[in-house]
Amino acid sequence: MTQPTDRANRILDAAAELMVRLGYRKVTIDDIARRAGIGKGTVYLHWRTKEQLFEALIMRESIGVLNGLVEAFRADPTEVLPHRFFARSFLAAMRDPLMKALVTGDTELLGSMKQSAHQGQTQRFGDRYRELIFKHRLLRDDVPDVYMAVVATATGFHLTDNINPEFAALDHEAKARALEHTIRNAFEPAGDPDPESLAIVADEIGNLFDELNAQFREWIYTPQQRG
Repeated sequence: MTQPTDRANRILDAAAELMVRLGYRKVTIDDIARRAGIGKGTVYLHWRTKEQLFEALIMRESIGVLNGLVEAFRADPTEVLPHRFFARSFLAAMRDPLMKALVTGDTELLGSMKQSAHQGQTQRFGDRYRELIFKHRLLRDDVPDVYMAVVATATGFHLTDNINPEFAALDHEAKARALEHTIRNAFEPAGDPDPESLAIVADEIGNLFDELNAQFREWIYTPQQRG
């Protein structure tokens, strides 16, 4: 990596540590600069505002999650099946403190940043995944609003600890297995999916995620991209 990129990552590492510990509202650019061992003005060479810095942080965390999904898709196309895709996504989010805050709506940690500007980009890719799994009949056609039901189910699993503290005693892997079982048996057709269809979906979604990651990296590390 180039020196500015290394410095940007050091700043983001400091911001991540402080945000998990203190929460978005309490962290200042001064705090981040001090933790990273640089001057406050150097931080502004990379991001003009605190909001931009934390958006870059969320994007960087998202890159790690998306890379893990792409690797899984390319190693085994069955990983694009909804029950596996949502279970793997759940585990990735729950294992990362920042991503967990993002998907569970932890307002104390993320503050106003949970409505990040990059959500429009991720929504476009989510829409394409939905189109593909319908096109290749990877969800049942006899369940009303089936995709909404799948997403609502997955969202509920992310929020269970907030609803009932007893659920917090279950580890993330157990919850992921329960989510996988629920989606597979409630929302997917019986029988084995067509391998050719899975390969097509895995290839396109993998390429789309690669494209999204490239857009994230450019935004994070290229100040002129942010205006």
